[in-house]
Amino acid sequence: MQITRLDGNFGSCVENLHVAEFNDDTLLELLTCLYESHVVVIKTPGITKGEYRDFACRLGEPIQLSKDGAFPEIAHITNRETNSKKSRLGAAHWHTDQSFRKTVSSITMLYSVTTPSHGGETKFCNMAAAYDALPVATKTDIDSLSVAHRHGISISAPQGDHKPIPPPGWDPTYTVYHPLVRTHPETGRKTLYAVTGTAQGVQGMAQSDAAALLIRLRKHALQDCFTTSYRHQLHDIVMWDNPTVLHSATAISQATGSQDLRLLWRISLKGTPPVLAAKHQGIALNY
Repeated sequence: MQITRLDGNFGSCVENLHVAEFNDDTLLELLTCLYESHVVVIKTPGITKGEYRDFACRLGEPIQLSKDGAFPEIAHITNRETNSKKSRLGAAHWHTDQSFRKTVSSITMLYSVTTPSHGGETKFCNMAAAYDALPVATKTDIDSLSVAHRHGISISAPQGDHKPIPPPGWDPTYTVYHPLVRTHPETGRKTLYAVTGTAQGVQGMAQSDAAALLIRLRKHALQDCFTTSYRHQLHDIVMWDNPTVLHSATAISQATGSQDLRLLWRISLKGTPPVLAAKHQGIALNY
């Protein structure tokens, strides 16, 4: 496995990793890379749905995302019949996957089946670095706060963010609470968590004060020094660490032919990677 740094402020590129056949030591190395880099791009020669699903299962428990009888873990993200530049619906807003649920996502993965000749980038924000850069007094003030999350447009959303599409039958009033400053479940590192996307208030705080705080933290986190982007290339697996990363799709026009068609297979995971659970987190992480 060969690891190099991606262009931009953070992220790594992994080559010479055959996702269908590698041992646990290599998997531990990959997880270390993910937790250190926050975003990892794996270059593949092309893989099947089965290989993709089996690889994902080594990293966590897949969340059911589709009605595909054979592969309910895989959602199809495509612009075949969708123009997100016009509809202003979908993932073109800063968010953290599954933050509106009690059980949040650990890792998200996108595999590029077909890529357009231009556009379709995913933007990322390093929330751990953003937390580290806060003044000590601010950290003290926010470390114990709990944020209310509901599916929908956040009270701290930047102007121009798209409206997320709710899961079928979703109750729009359903509310969960997550720490504003989350401790990473595998590394123990502190990070800002989901300050926009689904954040709708702060427990015990007046709504106007909560909005002001969350907007201030969102503006801090989305500074250029904490953000990067990646344009998906054919047969890439792009994966990121949800506890420490905000992300946003970029709006893309409806496909007119093969040259601007995009198809991504998405998998979202939850829980501790089985290899870490089995080894009682016996992995040398450098933080």
